[in-house]
Amino acid sequence: MFKDYKLLLILAFLGLVLVGLSIKDSFDQDYVKHQKEYYKLIGEKDYTIEVKQVNLETAGITMVDRCQSCHIGASNPDAVNFPQPLTYHPPIIAGVENSLHDFNKMGCAICHDGNSRALEFHDAHGEFHGWPESYALLPDKTSQANCFRCHAQEGGKLAGAEHFESGRSLFLEKACWGCHGIDGVSNAKQAPELTNAGGKHGFDYLYESIQYPKANDENSKMPKFDWVYEKETVSAIATYLKGQQVSKIRSGNDAPIGYVKPKSIENRISVASVDAGRALFAGVNYMGSTSRGGCINCHAWRNSDGDIAGGHIGPELTWSVRNRGKEYVREHIINSRTHAPDSIMPSFKEYNDAELDSLVMYLATFSYKVESEDL
Repeated sequence: MFKDYKLLLILAFLGLVLVGLSIKDSFDQDYVKHQKEYYKLIGEKDYTIEVKQVNLETAGITMVDRCQSCHIGASNPDAVNFPQPLTYHPPIIAGVENSLHDFNKMGCAICHDGNSRALEFHDAHGEFHGWPESYALLPDKTSQANCFRCHAQEGGKLAGAEHFESGRSLFLEKACWGCHGIDGVSNAKQAPELTNAGGKHGFDYLYESIQYPKANDENSKMPKFDWVYEKETVSAIATYLKGQQVSKIRSGNDAPIGYVKPKSIENRISVASVDAGRALFAGVNYMGSTSRGGCINCHAWRNSDGDIAGGHIGPELTWSVRNRGKEYVREHIINSRTHAPDSIMPSFKEYNDAELDSLVMYLATFSYKVESEDL
């Protein structure tokens, strides 16, 4: 019987030890340490350590956000020089100090994702097995992808989302639209549709898929472009794609701050010219038109001195019109498989006559001739 009491005493002692460790652990949680450090830095002696929680009412659900339990100085301009995670969050719109993005009302995760209920560093940042990759933390300017959970995305530019807007422009300039469809942007069907790319995948997945197309799909036919090592370029495009989310938190028309959804304006090139063709070839805007190009991302050409520029994925186009003729080139732009059944070049059936003629006119200006000493 004494042995039974001894066993019970041992079990009771172990239970007390576990309770003590649990209590100690609660006092050692990250947010407790951060709040103590914060109040010490601001010289506050009379304070209460607490979980700081924002309940954000969205369409049909309540988002629980406890991020400011650690990021306690986010709304305090005097904390601008404090270390992370205690520092002040700069205005979302540069130069606008009185931003209507009130973190005490909207929290942090609505923009930055992550696990906003958690109170430990790795858990809160979604760095644990089982957390959806599509909701991994978005640091710094990549969080601009989530502006469009609330704000309308069609047309115009949204202040405070410059990195996203850069990605939008690059998606067109780099001719991504030629293969990938996005609702309201492109009807292309040659490669995976990206209307909900950000709803399905995280930023890192999208970045990696642009830089190394076969990283996440070994059967991918997407070429590896010359610009994929330009970090800012890839980051901007990945941010734009992360912003492609079908699920919205609220209607763009009801977004809480100043973005007026503009009317969609279709302003295509209507008069053929060499200059218009040059702009289409380079993927840049031509006199405010909404026409899109970007041939130079895949095709190279030589100037009159023989200097070569452009991509290396498709055939060089220096002699395309000279060797094949204008009609052949025009047909090839509309549907490359007419002449090359195995071609991976997307179809440009949406080009109007002026756009097609402009491109052919520009390609016909390539005048470099191979001299005998070059052979």
